[in-house]
Amino acid sequence: MYPKKELAQIIIAACRQFEIQTVVISPGSRNAPLTIGFSNHKDFETLSIVDERCAAFFALGIAQQTLKPVALVCTSGSALLNYYPAIAEAYYSCLLYTSPSPRDS
Repeated sequence: MYPKKELAQIIIAACRQFEIQTVVISPGSRNAPLTIGFSNHKDFETLSIVDERCAAFFALGIAQQTLKPVALVCTSGSALLNYYPAIAEAYYSCLLYTSPSPRDS
């Protein structure tokens, strides 16, 4: 099962092209297309960690041990801000993907 959203498909394809192997997901309704896409793709190991701060430090530890970049996926707003402490400490690569808030009609 692949996401219907074109942007999610593009992000997943880019991660595959750049040989990202591990994706740490802090699930939410807004990032469901990325969660579905990464989780159902055979080329990615996905880990679900609800607490964003813990997820970011966990991803940082994986990047440090494997010497490979790790993708982080969360919803928008304060979820992304909770990644900041780990990202500020990061020497190794972590890619951040956040889902935008819905637009008001």
